[in-house]
Amino acid sequence: MEREFSVSSIEHLLMIVPHQDDEILMGAGLIYELLQQQKKVTVVLATNGDYGCSDYTKGRTRLKESLNSLKVLGLPPEQVIFLGYADTGMSREESFLTALYHAVDPDQVYASGASAVTYGLGEKPEFHFENCREHGFYTRNTFLWDLKRLLVQECPDCVLTTHSLDMHGDHEALFYFVREALKKVEKTVRPRLLVGMVHSPEGDERWPLRGTPVFTCPEGIEEGGLKWEERLVLPLRESLRGGLRDGNLKYEALKKHETALEPNAVDYLMAFIKDEELFWEIREP
Repeated sequence: MEREFSVSSIEHLLMIVPHQDDEILMGAGLIYELLQQQKKVTVVLATNGDYGCSDYTKGRTRLKESLNSLKVLGLPPEQVIFLGYADTGMSREESFLTALYHAVDPDQVYASGASAVTYGLGEKPEFHFENCREHGFYTRNTFLWDLKRLLVQECPDCVLTTHSLDMHGDHEALFYFVREALKKVEKTVRPRLLVGMVHSPEGDERWPLRGTPVFTCPEGIEEGGLKWEERLVLPLRESLRGGLRDGNLKYEALKKHETALEPNAVDYLMAFIKDEELFWEIREP
């Protein structure tokens, strides 16, 4: 039986997502609900979403789109953190974070077409630069260091990220990285760990179901360890309900992600505009 998700016990949510727009698709309603209850929310963008670009232009455009999108929900730029890593493709074979996670040499640099070091915006540098006064090389050790430092620095009581069942390689690998980082800092910070789903095993063409106000169970999640009956359902406030209409704050926030809203992706992305959001709690270490 589904459980309604009560956010009353959360004081500081640290949402760590792979790409720009994932924060809206997975948790715009959760962000808004917590802000309405005067709780603290920090959104962390692991990559710059610069897939297919040979310089910083696409990445910086997408970072600005996330800032503008989150402003719609009431989250100021000060509560958004850029880790500044690369985006090189969706499949596990192309995924930047998958390559980083499975690196045999943790100090090997994995350069993308855009960069070999972390970057953010001129007026808002990435996390590594803000902490070390230098850009971080794209290595496993650097990424893990950033995550550990982030967790200790923010000290959240709840962390939300993507699950390992998510079919985007970056989404899967980010879950493993976050879990590893949490294990390494558990003597200092032990937050509740929640996960969501963006690219389900059923495929983007079939899930989320288009034109419905609620989510259906994605095929294949049970085999991967997520039980549908254990999902946490967050009913969204009226200002985020009612589908694709002007004035729906989740819809308005998603529209700020102009780069992601390519013609072949619009139906899929807009299918996340529902009257609820779904999460699961991960209780293993």
